[in-house]
Amino acid sequence: MTYAELQAKVKERLVGTDLYDLHESPDFQCDQTGGFPTMLFACFEKGVAWLEPYYDMALDDTDIAPVEQGCADFGIRSCYDSDDYNKLLRELGEDAYQTAYLPDDEEGQALC
Repeated sequence: MTYAELQAKVKERLVGTDLYDLHESPDFQCDQTGGFPTMLFACFEKGVAWLEPYYDMALDDTDIAPVEQGCADFGIRSCYDSDDYNKLLRELGEDAYQTAYLPDDEEGQALC
């Protein structure tokens, strides 16, 4: 799958979703994108999560294509709650988990 195909599939899955229903992580580094800053997006209502490059960190001469392909290779993952989200972060590496971990309700903080 290409990055453009990933984006089209995400858009299709999110039809009718309010932008306020999306969770966007802080940027983190992971092997999946060659260490380039990346963000994990999720829509718990639709049960999906996907990676996107943090384009603000790309310099003018940065070849972003391999980063986008890493996101496409990750694909669209099942993600219905903070537990699923945190499992995906663990899969993406220590920096991802430490940067974007979501506490659950039992830890005293409710998710939006």
